[in-house]
Amino acid sequence: MNQEFEQQMKDLLGNEYDAYMACLQQPPGRGFRINTLKGNADHLFSCMDLSASPSPFADNGYYTQAAAGIGHTPEYMAGAFYMQEPSASSAVTVLAPKPGLKVLDLCAAPGSKSTQIGEKMNNQGLLVVNEINPQRARILLENIERHGMTNTVVTNSDTKLIADTLQEFFDMVLCDAPCSGEGMMRKEQEAVSQWSPKLVESCACLQKEILSNAYRCLKPGGTLVYSTCTLNKTENENQVLSFLQEHPDMHMVDAGVSFGRAAFEKSHEIDKAIRIFPMDHGEGHFVAKMVKDGTARGYDLSVRQSDQIQKSTIQAIHETLTQPYPYLFSYQGKVYGSVNPIYDFGRIRVLRQGVLLGEEKKGRFEFSHHFFMSTHASFKHCFEMNDAQCRSYMHGEQITSEFEKGMVAMCYHGYVIGGAKSDGKVLKNRYPKAFRTR
Repeated sequence: MNQEFEQQMKDLLGNEYDAYMACLQQPPGRGFRINTLKGNADHLFSCMDLSASPSPFADNGYYTQAAAGIGHTPEYMAGAFYMQEPSASSAVTVLAPKPGLKVLDLCAAPGSKSTQIGEKMNNQGLLVVNEINPQRARILLENIERHGMTNTVVTNSDTKLIADTLQEFFDMVLCDAPCSGEGMMRKEQEAVSQWSPKLVESCACLQKEILSNAYRCLKPGGTLVYSTCTLNKTENENQVLSFLQEHPDMHMVDAGVSFGRAAFEKSHEIDKAIRIFPMDHGEGHFVAKMVKDGTARGYDLSVRQSDQIQKSTIQAIHETLTQPYPYLFSYQGKVYGSVNPIYDFGRIRVLRQGVLLGEEKKGRFEFSHHFFMSTHASFKHCFEMNDAQCRSYMHGEQITSEFEKGMVAMCYHGYVIGGAKSDGKVLKNRYPKAFRTR
């Protein structure tokens, strides 16, 4: 391990340094979060043989010693749970989003915190999740789809453009900033090998810019949470101190949680922020909660006009769901459903607003996998698969069984895995090829 890093940690931890180094020799913590949009703990544990114990960092989070491969189970592919190192859920627990708010996750990929925010919002309000890297943004979109969220906009833009376009728009902003990853050293060898003082300074410069843009997006009276998964003071306490000095209308508030320990800076009440070390049964996180002074002057965005949607498409959607989406929107043949209007975000690159229901083809409407992953409404026709049928379905095979004609939600232990089309005798597979197990 880098000697400069070791000295940094000795200076930071003092007599706890040896305990920290001893923790690094132990396996990293593994965990998961139950997706409360799709079920509860009792149901999931009745379906899966999971060794799990509650995590203090999220009320639906757990530690686990489950074997490798849990991320390929039907329940995972259905979005029933999300694999996440337990203490990584701490930032959203501190943010404490609520249904009905407008919330921004500014640096969102791969989606751990975005999906957790979605659970807290219960598909009510507006959630914008942004990732500047196109490849990581696609992963973010995939996780949002699997989780079944219906109030979410996935964007792929620079944070400056987000701030220029959506000034003082959000009630809450999460800025989980790119960092040097010192809290990942027990999990990833790359975090050890890439560390250098130069990397720390480079990350701090980028964080300063992103944090400034997060501030511009926040309404007066709104809440901003800044978090990292690193340990040094440069990217944590010093970053927040500089930010508060430059923005006198921002002030620290209590994190409101019982886990973690106080930050290492008393100026500007930065010790209200929390730190989590491996000795605290996590990996390494810093979370600071701040509020902007003033009174919000709320505003709405312009609403986009939909292309005309074929009557047969609307009928097909309504025949499949127990209740319609409040808003339908069509663009270039693709039809979306949402609990919010489809807004005009200007030059911001939008990958997805709401739920992609499917695409209008010549003479038919082709439902998407996202449609079946959504938690907006239950499906009128559900086929509960047994173990063998579920394996066959996830292989991409059709299921021979008499069933009502039409589009069918294919379920396993009550969780929707995907869709199929029944002709009355055979359920023709609509599970995406990219997800099939062979």
